[in-house]
Amino acid sequence: DDQRLKQGKQMMEKLEKWAQSSHAAFENKWLLLKAEYANSIGEHDKAVPLYKASINAAQDHGDIHELALAFELLGNYYCSAGDGANSNECYRKAYVYYKQWGATAVAEKLTPKHNLRMDPGACIELRSGKSKNPRD
Repeated sequence: DDQRLKQGKQMMEKLEKWAQSSHAAFENKWLLLKAEYANSIGEHDKAVPLYKASINAAQDHGDIHELALAFELLGNYYCSAGDGANSNECYRKAYVYYKQWGATAVAEKLTPKHNLRMDPGACIELRSGKSKNPRD
């Protein structure tokens, strides 16, 4: 509703200021909120680049939990747009990063909710089998 959009816009303005003073702590959150806002108001051409920028910022700063959330929300975006292949890939990545972070219950909720078929090989494939750190 309009009140929530207004509150979201106000929070975006605060996060933008915080992100300017501390990229590592707030940049990906600000970009993710901007992506969700753009999606909410129908500016779909702006949403995907913002989701991806949030993912890149989370990777740059090693924020596995933020990376998982950004992939899940991008998956939601693709799912609502009818893009099953991209949404499934995003949900798979979210699953892996949630598991790496230790949020097993959150990861496991993605499986039935989005009809994912996760197997150990898929997780190894996504991680590239080398490191839990998304910056590596």
